Amino acid sequence: MAAPAVAMVPLGPSAAAGTLAFTGSSTEYWAIVAAQQQDAERYQRTQMAAAALRRRQRVFTLLYNMLAVGELVYFIVGLYLIDWQVADLRDNPLLGPGALGIVKLGGTHTQRIIERHQYWRLVSSLFHNAGAIHLVSNLGLVWAFGHFLVRDISPWAVAATFLCSGLAGVLVSANVGAQYMSAAASIPAFGLAGAACSKLLLDWRRYAWRPVTLALLGFMLAANAFLGATPFVDNSGNSGGLVAGAVMGLGWVLVRKEKTRSRVREALLHLLAAAAMVGVLAAVVVGLVGLQYNAPVAGCCNPWVCTGSAWWDCDASRIWPSSCAFTTYLNSTATLTCPKGQVVGMGVVNRTDISSLLIQQWCDTYCNLATGISSGGGDSSSSSSSGVSGIGGGLGSSSSSAS
Repeated sequence: MAAPAVAMVPLGPSAAAGTLAFTGSSTEYWAIVAAQQQDAERYQRTQMAAAALRRRQRVFTLLYNMLAVGELVYFIVGLYLIDWQVADLRDNPLLGPGALGIVKLGGTHTQRIIERHQYWRLVSSLFHNAGAIHLVSNLGLVWAFGHFLVRDISPWAVAATFLCSGLAGVLVSANVGAQYMSAAASIPAFGLAGAACSKLLLDWRRYAWRPVTLALLGFMLAANAFLGATPFVDNSGNSGGLVAGAVMGLGWVLVRKEKTRSRVREALLHLLAAAAMVGVLAAVVVGLVGLQYNAPVAGCCNPWVCTGSAWWDCDASRIWPSSCAFTTYLNSTATLTCPKGQVVGMGVVNRTDISSLLIQQWCDTYCNLATGISSGGGDSSSSSSSGVSGIGGGLGSSSSSAS
């Protein structure tokens, strides 16, 4: 038997007016009330999610502003410390300092990290930009990909991805690109790009303009990879940061996945997320161990570290040996071999007070003027064995060096 027809006032504004807006069975009435409650709860969840998103975006904007101001001040103060000396465009096409400025301002320099234990460079380099173009490009990447990520994960997770992927990438740069000095501010930016790639691929169906988003992401990465091919920027480090960021992004997305009915599947997701984080930390540890034991994998990927071009000279960012070799011959002539390989003929040298300090003075003077033309300076086959004491003490051979 059907439920009797009743006249009831539904919840809502009409109740306050005292009007009867519904006439029907009680079953239909309570079905409508339940639907209204579900709509209200759904609306409330939407409002709460929007409020949480606004909070995350405010925190991210604050962190981004601190980063942008810090890197800008770092760049300007750095130029001031080197008397506003901007390198030639062939040496640094990104409108920034040359080799002296990069080293002085805390860039990645493997030789100094290992020999002088300047491990602070692994951190300072993350905020050091190679030039004005590099600065604008990196801040643009951080803003774009950071806002993309913060829609689903905490801004503090974005900051952790920025720092951890940056540290992993700069360690790759210090080991693989050990023959070049670089400014590594683009590495953590590539880390955020890697995390954005993971999020886009795992949540592919959530986005309406998927091909456009993917094309834009690819264009931004390609443009910044082109900048990474120039002197004082290292694409090997950028690649390391991209991979580390992708792994961390995978972990964050898996943790944020909706709970499933299968506890086993949920446990596997959390296990994969933990493994991703541990993998990044392990890469950081391996990189530190490689530097500690003076075992960088240098020279294996130099074209990827800095790609040669008619527009720039990769030798501008190369770390050359710091010593000069002084060679004497039986006919009293001598040659000075510069750190970059130029051989300067010294002519006849009739001096008995040649010391390592004097060799270094000659090195500083003549190697800056060297043309690279080899000068024999005598018959090398008849070279004498009376050398000059080096920095380390003791007698050398006919070829002595000063660092």
